[in-house]
Amino acid sequence: MHNRLKGNEIFLLARTLAPELGRKERSIARFIDDNPETLASMSISDIADYLDVSVASITKVAKKLGFTGFHDLKMNIGKNVTVSEEFIDVPPVSGGEFYTEKIVESTLYNSILALQEALKAIDIAVVKSVAALFIHRSENARIVIAGCGGSGSICEDFNHKLLKIGIFSSVFSDSHKQLMSASLMRPGDILLTVSHSGQTTDIINMTRMANEKGAETICLTNYPNSPLSHISRHAIISSVKNNPITGENATTRIVHLNILDAIFTIIASKTSEFSQESLHNTRNAVTSKRTVS
Repeated sequence: MHNRLKGNEIFLLARTLAPELGRKERSIARFIDDNPETLASMSISDIADYLDVSVASITKVAKKLGFTGFHDLKMNIGKNVTVSEEFIDVPPVSGGEFYTEKIVESTLYNSILALQEALKAIDIAVVKSVAALFIHRSENARIVIAGCGGSGSICEDFNHKLLKIGIFSSVFSDSHKQLMSASLMRPGDILLTVSHSGQTTDIINMTRMANEKGAETICLTNYPNSPLSHISRHAIISSVKNNPITGENATTRIVHLNILDAIFTIIASKTSEFSQESLHNTRNAVTSKRTVS
């Protein structure tokens, strides 16, 4: 038994045990390892519903980690947890010949692993529903995209892609404009928000207001039990492990960009006739900006 384990020690053991477990138990162990900041506030039924596993399976994994059950696990998780924002383990600069090569390899490999993990965790049904909102929106529907900080660049990228296929949207990173735009939304309008933590108050307030106005609210976030995922009508959850050096949402950004790329591709393929013409026009519009080879 491992009852002496507390905080980060639990996540390390879950990470170590995961490869030896069956498929469903492995997904539970990886979920425990990936969600140190929110796990203690989640109920066993929340996790069971999200992972599509039984409560008994979660209890079994908790026992394999050395606890009497999930409640016992939660009680010990809250002790001595080191949050990534507070502890940054920067590796020392090595004088070795292959130091740069190793850093590049490690960074790219971490992104590959994050994409693989996200592919296992993402709810395809939610992605399908979100794409359908864009595909079947009314002609007068307004599309608003919002994010703060690093998430703002993800919003700009999706806005750019939509424009390529003739879909106009507005992007807001200023908190005043976010609330103003939400206050003017109507039923049938679409609000897409991006927030790594799902705890950004400006985005939460904007989503609440858009809900009150009857708009379809979509969030892309990393945590299933975040305030934003709870209040959004459609929540896409990535569940990616943080990288303490490159920033809280660095690896998540790669995954979020890919998820939105997938949604964009679905939209473009389902509206292919209109999209192809728009792609042709927008591509030709910027040809003069390129040098002639």
